[in-house]
Amino acid sequence: MAVSPMKLVTIAGPLDDFDQTIRNCVINREFHPESAINVMRQVKGLLPFERNNPFAELLRQAQAVSDGTGIALDYREFPEDAYRPEDASALFARLQERFAALMGERETLLARIEDDRQILIQLEHIHDMNVPLQEFFSCAYVKFRFGRLPREMYLNYKTHIEDNKDVFFFETSFERGFVYGMYMTPRQKQDSIDSLFASFQFERIHLSDRMEGTGDEAAQRISRDILASKMRVVEIDTALKLLHREEGEEFLRCYSYVRYMNDSYEARRFAAHTGESFYILGWVPEGEFTAFTENLEKYTDLNYVVVSEDPEGLTDFSPPVKLKNARIFRPFEPFVGMYGLPAYNEIDPTPLMAVTYSMLFGAMFGDLGHGVVLALAGLLMWKLKGMWLGRVLIYAGVCSMLFGGAVYGSVFGYETGYGFNVLHPAANSQRILEIAIYGGAALITLACVINIFNGIRQHNVGKAVFGASGLAGVLLYWGIVFLVFPFIGFGRSPVGVPVLLAVAALPLLAVFLHEPLAHLAARRKHWRPPEGAGGFLLTGFFEMFETLMAYVTNTLSFLRVGAYAISHASMMGVVYAMASSGQDRNIAVLIIGNLFVLGIEAVLVAIQVLRIDFYELFGRFFSGTGRPYQPIIINYKARMDNQ
Repeated sequence: MAVSPMKLVTIAGPLDDFDQTIRNCVINREFHPESAINVMRQVKGLLPFERNNPFAELLRQAQAVSDGTGIALDYREFPEDAYRPEDASALFARLQERFAALMGERETLLARIEDDRQILIQLEHIHDMNVPLQEFFSCAYVKFRFGRLPREMYLNYKTHIEDNKDVFFFETSFERGFVYGMYMTPRQKQDSIDSLFASFQFERIHLSDRMEGTGDEAAQRISRDILASKMRVVEIDTALKLLHREEGEEFLRCYSYVRYMNDSYEARRFAAHTGESFYILGWVPEGEFTAFTENLEKYTDLNYVVVSEDPEGLTDFSPPVKLKNARIFRPFEPFVGMYGLPAYNEIDPTPLMAVTYSMLFGAMFGDLGHGVVLALAGLLMWKLKGMWLGRVLIYAGVCSMLFGGAVYGSVFGYETGYGFNVLHPAANSQRILEIAIYGGAALITLACVINIFNGIRQHNVGKAVFGASGLAGVLLYWGIVFLVFPFIGFGRSPVGVPVLLAVAALPLLAVFLHEPLAHLAARRKHWRPPEGAGGFLLTGFFEMFETLMAYVTNTLSFLRVGAYAISHASMMGVVYAMASSGQDRNIAVLIIGNLFVLGIEAVLVAIQVLRIDFYELFGRFFSGTGRPYQPIIINYKARMDNQ
């Protein structure tokens, strides 16, 4: 079994030693805590600890400093007696103030630089004006407007503008289909002139009041301001880097202290106490039990008790699940996690999934050349990006290479004539589908066998013997397989139909009556169907019909294994046909066709194999109801946004 055995341990000691015990024996140890109040509810006088965490606000303050300064949260070693809460708060406040002042000035300067750049863009259109620009804004009787209008519109109505005695328009530049310029008009006429120019699609450009002197003088001064602001930004960046070096390590040491104390305090939610003693209990993996208890024995005032040597016998709650797989199987643990963790007393399906996923992928997408590409892509994903899916792709690619080279004789879709060629002769297609059907039946039987072992471990005779995936179900299933599939053209039955019907009759009855038989096996003699005898028979009939249909459909689902193998050969045959031109082949078409088939088929096959594992196999033996094993291991790089 790939689920690590657990021991339930209770730690008790003087109330004054509680915080020190949590830090020395619980935090960052292999100890999954349970709620003592819930587990020990029969103990009188047991009280929960107060939960008003004094370090929660300090932790939020530290995270705010990290956000403001860009110092990434991380662990630094610290002595426990080096800080007090008030010292940490003062350090965080001082750092936040210093960084905020520098960052505030920096942001102001960057905004000023952007504004000055916009002013320079405006000045490009009026750089030839030799009149001090501020004089345009101080005229008492004349109103000035600066902007642009479409060049075509201006040329069409230029004469009309020049003939209007209430306005004078002078051009400053022609750029990209627009005419830039300024018009002046008496203040009492500005409304009518503004309306006139609006009809000409005039877009007003507001000039900054920081423009002083002529256009060239203003541009030179603004350019100097931009240069000065950039130099000050460089100085601030240098000061920030220096502050990072000078204060960063001290901040991380103080943060690590706060995070450690915060998480230690949060462990109180699992503990309970009386007037004199505290109690905390949790699960310790069997492999870590010796080291854990040796550490406890260093503290003479503490007592520990192994509550249960048989965790499977507990009725109120179940042990958490810690998977313990060989390294070769671990890449598939995230896939299993998508379905759910195995219960503590279930067999972990990870090794089964590692084998079936890889082999079925290879069978459905068997190609030596494409397998090499997939394996290399997976290797890059794993090594460069650290993606667990890359390791799965390596396994899939290797199996594609094995099936492509040794079974199908296919290299980038070209059938070499070596091995079991899919399309030559055409009869091979039927053989592939037959192998897929009966191979799928073997895998379903294997899933049922695992379910039988689970039932034995759980002392559940009904599940192991009478269920649809139990011993009776296996016998009934193979009776259905030999009855149905030879009839529709897949293989031949080893015995006659009358014999099959006779052999399947008893398992059929056992599966139909699995519920009362299970209660009888458990010696619950007074069980009665809640819906009555008639309701039980009617419900049982429909459940039996559903079970028989599931046997057939689950097995037929494996036809996709052979179908994808055939479709791969067919698609690559089309690619080679398209690339053929006389005696030569179009290399570009071959490359593009191979990439297309590789991309489409790899995604589709990956999804289909996952579906087969989840629905055709896992559903027969795997509940996915396990709780994850979660000791209190502090991750100093993680944020605590929910504090």
